[in-house]
Amino acid sequence: MHLDPLTLMVPEVIASAISSVFVFGAWLRFRDATALIWWGAAHGAYTVGLAMMLAAFATADPSKIPLGGTMMCSAPVFVWAGARSFFGLPMRWPVITGAPALLSMTALIPVGIDTQAWFGTFGLAMWPVFLTAATYVLVVNRTEPLPARWILSGLLMVHSFVFILALNEIAKGEFAYDKVPTLGSAFGVVHFESILFSMGTALMMILICHERKERRYVQASRCDPLTGSSNRGAFFETAERLLERDRQAAAPCSLIMFDLDRFKAINDTYGHQFGDRVLQEFAETVRQSIRPRDQFGRYGGEGFIVILPGASIETACAIAERVRRVFADSHEFVDGQPVRATVSAGVATADPQMNLNDMVAAADKALYSAKHKGRNRVERAGGPHDAPPSHIVRIA
Repeated sequence: MHLDPLTLMVPEVIASAISSVFVFGAWLRFRDATALIWWGAAHGAYTVGLAMMLAAFATADPSKIPLGGTMMCSAPVFVWAGARSFFGLPMRWPVITGAPALLSMTALIPVGIDTQAWFGTFGLAMWPVFLTAATYVLVVNRTEPLPARWILSGLLMVHSFVFILALNEIAKGEFAYDKVPTLGSAFGVVHFESILFSMGTALMMILICHERKERRYVQASRCDPLTGSSNRGAFFETAERLLERDRQAAAPCSLIMFDLDRFKAINDTYGHQFGDRVLQEFAETVRQSIRPRDQFGRYGGEGFIVILPGASIETACAIAERVRRVFADSHEFVDGQPVRATVSAGVATADPQMNLNDMVAAADKALYSAKHKGRNRVERAGGPHDAPPSHIVRIA
């Protein structure tokens, strides 16, 4: 069974054009997603190129084929650029501009074989090369949980495989450039699969951008915008879960409450922007001092809170003391100003009858004791803390 190339190309043009409009329309909603511009350009280039090829067949004017083929085979380059843009990777402009330019040159400068065959082979090879590269970018950059990436990666690899089959037909001499492809040939499959590819990849790319935006909304609702730590609600939600897990495992669980000493005086003397910087630097000090499994949040104002699953009172006191010492040493002077910023801490450990609110109350009472005894010190619930015991060897 033979297919009329005009019949094959018309639905491809329509599907690709719709996909391009769809992606560019989505960009109006996700303005920070420049990847959508690249993917919209990929579908647009494919649409224009295929339309030119269609016109060349309809008018028997082969002069349009090189430009149309170059436009079509620029699409996978733009897909690869879009994948890099999505993850903030640097653009490889020599490759992005050079690959289409080199393809167009092959139509004018034959290298040992028929010009048409050389042009077609090189153009087809660009698809699996750049789509595989785009898939690699999607798969390797997994710092964000974006489930749609896997469907998109699958679509890219299927499309790559179809073009590899087409290249295999050329290598075996089973394809004639002056004849219509059969339905069962790889080129016949390309025409139909390209419709699914255009619509599917457009939808998945938009879905990935939506997933990222939703994730950022969730993160923003759970994060303190000034210090980057968990906000109070997010902290207590996580801390309740960690405490319950340790209780079921009969493991210790400790909590530290920090409060910067005389912070109002810092604001009054040096200004609120300076005070915000001190809060940010304190938060960074805590992040560098606690363990990866510990949860850190802003309790309110200049108060911060940390829950340490699996940590005894001694370990928690040692971590609190480390934070206190490092912060005091690094903030005696800031930009030449005698700030002398310090922090006090209260530490509590849960017993089987205590819930999270009880732990917070106990740590807060210990913090009050630290303030009452002169500030810039660590106090544990139920007794003073002078120094970490000598048998504490490792706390991180």
